[in-house]
Amino acid sequence: MAASDRHYELASLADLVQLIAEGWRVTRLHYADRTDPAGPPAALFALARAGEARGVYVPDDGRALSHRTLVEIFRETPGVWKHRSPQAAPAPEVPAGEPPEAWGEVPEPFPQALDLVPSSLREVVPVNQIQSVEGLDIAMVALERHDAGARLRYMCHASDARTRTAMCVLDVAVVDDAGRRYRVAPTEGRPEGNRLEGALVVAPAIPEDVRRLTVTVGTVEADADRGRRASGPWVFPIPLLPAV
Repeated sequence: MAASDRHYELASLADLVQLIAEGWRVTRLHYADRTDPAGPPAALFALARAGEARGVYVPDDGRALSHRTLVEIFRETPGVWKHRSPQAAPAPEVPAGEPPEAWGEVPEPFPQALDLVPSSLREVVPVNQIQSVEGLDIAMVALERHDAGARLRYMCHASDARTRTAMCVLDVAVVDDAGRRYRVAPTEGRPEGNRLEGALVVAPAIPEDVRRLTVTVGTVEADADRGRRASGPWVFPIPLLPAV
């Protein structure tokens, strides 16, 4: 995305702070390694206020916060839609975590033996987070917490014109804020052209003391017949509230 796009106006860091103070809310962000063919790196912000919309871009001038630092400020804000180019910033490290066999029970064979039925449902957590990497959007929709495990509902959409005939998510890691790692497997995938709706099953059950679950999708197989893959990561920090 070029900052010369008519939807984005040149702004300084002070301009961005003033807009936020005036009630503008950041709804989308994107960091670019360059603006225009030879311009500097920049952070691009979509803003909204009472039905109004505008866009600004803040170039990295070498003196104020860098464009990547600006994006990091909003990384832990789930309500802000994020777009990332694969080489625009270092990929976040996914901690190895404590393996699930060391702290919980995983029904075997997994995931076939994990029976997630309505009677075992404890809670449904709306997630509603979207991340995009190079035209491939992944939306994490909801987290279902069950007695023996969990299910994550997601949607994947390719915004380019290429037909994706058999998309599936790969290299998925799930870790909580206590460093516990979970087993995860994709199920219920329904690819339809450029769109995929599916679910990820997770075990063991998420403990009651967990306040954040981080889901990282490393790769999406875009077309199995042609061996095409899209590299992320797409990272979703999911806040969890204490049980009432």
